[in-house]
Amino acid sequence: MDVTDAQETSPSSIDAVVAAWRTELDGRSSVPASDVQDHLLELWGRLPEGDLRSEIERWLTETLARQLYAVDDIDARLDQVLSQA
Repeated sequence: MDVTDAQETSPSSIDAVVAAWRTELDGRSSVPASDVQDHLLELWGRLPEGDLRSEIERWLTETLARQLYAVDDIDARLDQVLSQA
């Protein structure tokens, strides 16, 4: 693993992705599933193999069957992501 890989999987990198996503969600009540997919893919790409990455994969799969997400739901899930990172 080179330095770039280490930075991409660091908790601070994950925190930054989540913080940026939350800033984008601010003031909104719902978002399209396609937006959720985009952010989940970015997050997934920064995570090492493991339980958290598998959880993001399950969430990604779920987005295929949905069209809309409530921001409150996303926030709750992001709290879980941060607690596991």
